[in-house]
Amino acid sequence: MSSLSSHILDISRGKPAAGVVVRLLRLEGEAYQELGRATTNDNGRIAAFSDQPLLAGRYQLIAELGDWFAARDLQSLYPCACIDFVLGEGDEHYHLPFTIAPGGWSTYRGS
Repeated sequence: MSSLSSHILDISRGKPAAGVVVRLLRLEGEAYQELGRATTNDNGRIAAFSDQPLLAGRYQLIAELGDWFAARDLQSLYPCACIDFVLGEGDEHYHLPFTIAPGGWSTYRGS
């Protein structure tokens, strides 16, 4: 069983993105079910989404960007950013960060 963390960096300002809501969903049958949600701290980080270990399967991390950018008087093309990923069998930690800007976003597997 695995664990998951994330962080969000606003690359347009070169600073952590504090206060972004991120939801964790797991594919159950043909529909995604929300397992948890968290808000990035002052350092743009989320240490965990759940106290429970994550089973192997397909997941989504969805960062709610539209309201966050709007609160900073910035218009964004993307109301959310979604990382769609698969966790394998085993006991592993996954760190999936977002880099964001009003005109785009990206991700990578961190450590």
